[in-house]
Amino acid sequence: MDKKKKIGFVIGTLSSGGAERVISTLSNELIERFDITIITFTKSTPFYALDDRIKVVSCMTKADKPKSMVDSLKLNYNLAKRISSISKQEGINILIGFITSANVLTVIAAKLNGIPSIISERNNPLVEDVPRLWEILRKYTYPKTDALVLQTNGIKKLYEKKIRPHKITILPNPISADLSKLRAFNPKEENIILSVGRLDKNKCHDELITAFHTINPKSWKVKIIGDGNKKQELTELIKKNDLTNRIEIISKVKNIDKYYNEASIFVFTSKTEGFPNALMEAMHFGLPCISTDCNFGPSDLINNGENGFLIPVNDQDRLTERLSQLISDKNLQQKFSENAIRTSEKYMSKNVVSQWEALINTHI
Repeated sequence: MDKKKKIGFVIGTLSSGGAERVISTLSNELIERFDITIITFTKSTPFYALDDRIKVVSCMTKADKPKSMVDSLKLNYNLAKRISSISKQEGINILIGFITSANVLTVIAAKLNGIPSIISERNNPLVEDVPRLWEILRKYTYPKTDALVLQTNGIKKLYEKKIRPHKITILPNPISADLSKLRAFNPKEENIILSVGRLDKNKCHDELITAFHTINPKSWKVKIIGDGNKKQELTELIKKNDLTNRIEIISKVKNIDKYYNEASIFVFTSKTEGFPNALMEAMHFGLPCISTDCNFGPSDLINNGENGFLIPVNDQDRLTERLSQLISDKNLQQKFSENAIRTSEKYMSKNVVSQWEALINTHI
C-alpha cells in the first residue's frame, strides 16, 4: 500500500473564523487520504472539532505585537524559519496557506524546503486593510506559489493582473459535513429573524435593527450572532428603540446549527465580503434570505426573487420593504427555502473537498 502523502496547512491560529473553519473541514475530510499537520503561528485551542489523527503544531507559544517594522521583519523571519523546520521534521510534501500573512510565509518556507505550495486568499482585495509590509511581501511571493485558490470569479479578475491566470483556481468554501448532519429535517421554525457575523461597521447590523423597529412585526424576534467592537453601540441602539425584549445579541456561539434550525428568516447586511460563509450556511439550512448585493459572493449564491432577495448595499428602505414582504408571505418563504437548499448542494463538503483533493494531487 502506498504511503500517504503529507499536507501541512498554515494559519495564524485555530480560533473561530471562516478560514479556520475551512481548514478544519478540509483536514477532517482529507485525513483518510493524507497525513495532515496544521501549523499555527501561536498556540491556541482549536475552536472547531478536529479528527484525532490530525496533528497541530505551533511555531511559538505566543507572539508580542511588533512595535516597529524591524520587529515585524524579525518576527516573520523567525516564523518562516520555524514553518520550514516543522515541515522538514514532519516530512511535509506540500504546504497550504490560508490568509495573507500565512500565505507569504508558506511560499517562503516551501521554497526553502523545495516543496510545492498552494495559497488561499479569503478577503476582498478592494477593501482589505493590509499593512504596507505585507503588500510588498505579497507582491513578490504570490507569483512564486504553485497555485492560488480564490472564492469567486469577481476576485479572480483582480488577481489575474498580478499572477498568471493558469495558477488561479476558484474554489468556494465547503459547508462542513458535521454542520450538515445537524440540519433538522423538520426544523422548529419560530418567528425569528437571524443574522450572523462580526459586530463591526462592515456588517451593518444596525440596518437590521432599524428595519425591524420600523416594521415592528408582532410576535417576531431578532437574534444577532457575533462579537466585535460594535457590540456596545448596537446594544445601545436596541435599548434606544425599546427592543431589549425582542432583539438579542449572542456572542461566541459553537452550536450555530441551533439558531439556523429555529429561525424563519436570515438577513445579511454586509458592505463587502470575501465569501459569505454565514449566508451559504443559512441557505443550506433552508432559511429564506435577504442579502446585500455586495462584492463578493452574495450574487454567486442568490438569484434575486428565486432563492432569496438581493438588495443594494446600505439601502435601508429596500431592506425594510423586503423584510416586511418576506415576513408577511409564507408562500414566498417556502419558495425561497426550497430553492436555497437546492442551491447550497454544490457547496457541500464532499463536492468542494473533492476539488481540493484534485488540486493537491496535481501539485504534490
